[in-house]
Amino acid sequence: MNRLFMAALASICLAACGNNTSTSYGNNASKDGLSGNVHKVQTLIYNAKMQGDKIVKDGKPDPYRETELFPDEDTRIYNQNGELDSVISVIDATKYLTTYTYQNGQVSTEKVFQNGKIYQENIYEYQGGKQIKMIQNLYINGTKSTSEYPVDESKFEYVNGKCIEHGETPKDYTVKDENGRIIKVSSYSEMDSYLAVTEYQYNSKGWLESCSLLESGKAVYQYPQVDEQGNWTRMVITFDGEPYGIAERKITYRK
Repeated sequence: MNRLFMAALASICLAACGNNTSTSYGNNASKDGLSGNVHKVQTLIYNAKMQGDKIVKDGKPDPYRETELFPDEDTRIYNQNGELDSVISVIDATKYLTTYTYQNGQVSTEKVFQNGKIYQENIYEYQGGKQIKMIQNLYINGTKSTSEYPVDESKFEYVNGKCIEHGETPKDYTVKDENGRIIKVSSYSEMDSYLAVTEYQYNSKGWLESCSLLESGKAVYQYPQVDEQGNWTRMVITFDGEPYGIAERKITYRK
């Protein structure tokens, strides 16, 4: 299934596991765990290795890696209200630009461009502050197709401040805490009877602290460098105690 289609559908279906490593769970700087009047955040990711007693960079990750423990490698731009304005990334030599517009503090439209040409447009409809529908326009080879995805409220359950979003089977679900952060994802494949469970923990700043994969191991995230605003600029990832990756961020602020 198309990568962009799945990314859009995630807003009303089960959340993807890998993207949670960005510690991003909202469409504004504060919910992204950022402090200060942030304008732009550029994130770069690298493999890691031990060199003496230090963990150092070791080239770029395989773009086709099976396990996604890195934050997204992209450039995120925020508007003067602290809302996410656009995201720029390059995937498989294709440049993607995603732009957002807002109404009453909620995302109203999301547009995705591939190499400068519009590819996808998502229009979000709300009622009483809750999303009720997403209308998706796809533009492929000059042809526009439109689909509608209503939100099924019966799929949502609220327990002790947590939101549980149920999927197709009882083993498919996502749990979010009171701040909207994903804390557990369970995904079941009926074809091969495979169950994948991932659990997330965060520190007091809302930054991802660990990611535990059922029967696969545990990733730990450390933040040895922060800037004057208290935002992390270097992330070190270990997996089962071994070096896995490094992420570096360049953050610019509005004056």
